[in-house]
Amino acid sequence: MEAELAYKRSRTSLEDLKMTSALEALENILEAGRVEGLAPVQVLDRLLEVELSARHDRRVGTNLKFAGLPYRKRLEDFDFEAQPSVDPSLIGRLATLRFIEEGTNILLLGPPGVGKTALAVGLSIKALEAGHRIFFIACHDLVARFRKASRLGREDRFLTALLRPKILILDEIGYTPLERPEGTFLFEVIAKRYERRKSIIVTSNKSWGAWGEILPDQVMTAAILDRLLHRSITINIQGESYRLREHRQAGFTPA
Repeated sequence: MEAELAYKRSRTSLEDLKMTSALEALENILEAGRVEGLAPVQVLDRLLEVELSARHDRRVGTNLKFAGLPYRKRLEDFDFEAQPSVDPSLIGRLATLRFIEEGTNILLLGPPGVGKTALAVGLSIKALEAGHRIFFIACHDLVARFRKASRLGREDRFLTALLRPKILILDEIGYTPLERPEGTFLFEVIAKRYERRKSIIVTSNKSWGAWGEILPDQVMTAAILDRLLHRSITINIQGESYRLREHRQAGFTPA
């Protein structure tokens, strides 16, 4: 009788604490404890492990929805043989995510189609699985959303959204020159994340020397690069585009 009352109280307590996964697993774990002869603390440990694991999975799922990734491709799927200019050991070190704690930026440079975005996405997924919040945005989307925010008087709100995640991925910087308002906003994002030691992953088809072609003036270019490069790792990727290689292997040749 006493054990039955304790069981009911435990279920009620788990429900009040919103430990729904532990509540669902309670009966099975108690039965396993009886069968295996587990000590009470071992039963408690299993119950908490179930709840913590479920909460972690829900948090990762929520963060994944927020992340805005264009696709889901893991680092393990990256074809290092096809891109020998990418050092697997360096990518392995980055996959430990120590760069996040150090506030280091990851800068991926190279021509279109060589895997810059794939590496950025792979690192982002590692960070998500570790419980970090990330946000991915292509440069043309950044410009479009900034212009809309400006029209609505919500630039500060948009800026705050870009400062919140642990990692911000700025994809495809360099394909379109930025006008002064957009360039100024980009500088503000980079400068404030630099002050807060929050990492940025950048992909660009432009070398650093060519960034003056996409920003309004040399002063702004120097200010942005100064903050991006101060704590950073640059990966220059050389090689043939994956897409062009696939077309050629399929029997197509560029016009």
